[in-house]
Amino acid sequence: MIKPVVLLMASALSLAGARPSADLLRKQPSPALALELSLPDSTDSVAMKRAYSAAFREQFAAGLLADPNPPASERIQFIVMIGQRTVRTETEANINTGMDRAAAIATRSPFGLLRSAIGPKSSYENQVERLGYRPSVITGQVVLLKPGKDGFQETLRLESMPILNHMRPLGENDRTIEGILAEESRAVALETLALLKQKFGWVPPGS
Repeated sequence: MIKPVVLLMASALSLAGARPSADLLRKQPSPALALELSLPDSTDSVAMKRAYSAAFREQFAAGLLADPNPPASERIQFIVMIGQRTVRTETEANINTGMDRAAAIATRSPFGLLRSAIGPKSSYENQVERLGYRPSVITGQVVLLKPGKDGFQETLRLESMPILNHMRPLGENDRTIEGILAEESRAVALETLALLKQKFGWVPPGS
């Protein structure tokens, strides 16, 4: 089954015709956006949707439309699609460490053997050490879409490491599903804001 989001995007492209223009996003004050979240199914779907909705409302504030059904002429659809959201296990880290040690022994590299024995072997494991918990590895897309004759569509990629860099350490009592989800969704919202500013100069009105 084709999702409504996909149908809406295809419709906008057919109406927009040639190369779409996102100049409207560069105007000041920046136009408010109509948020739609597309999150993966999981056992914590309800808590995840609640956390993401709250984080985007907090970080974007007046940058999001309060009216869920604004006039078409004012509507810029802002679709945040999370495609992957997985937690890498300690088993994966141990396998990587073992492979590093085997490679160091095979190449007779004392430095490689020492490096494999003293700490995290990936950017993700470094983040685990910094944060004090194992965060989700997240990738996705952000789509900005305005249907109609003068409409446009712009797609931005959400990458995992910039999102992890936005996340903050949590105290032991806050390392609950809800606490980690709140920090994860905040990081995704912050990275989305950074991408919009970098690509279009868009910032929430009143910032």
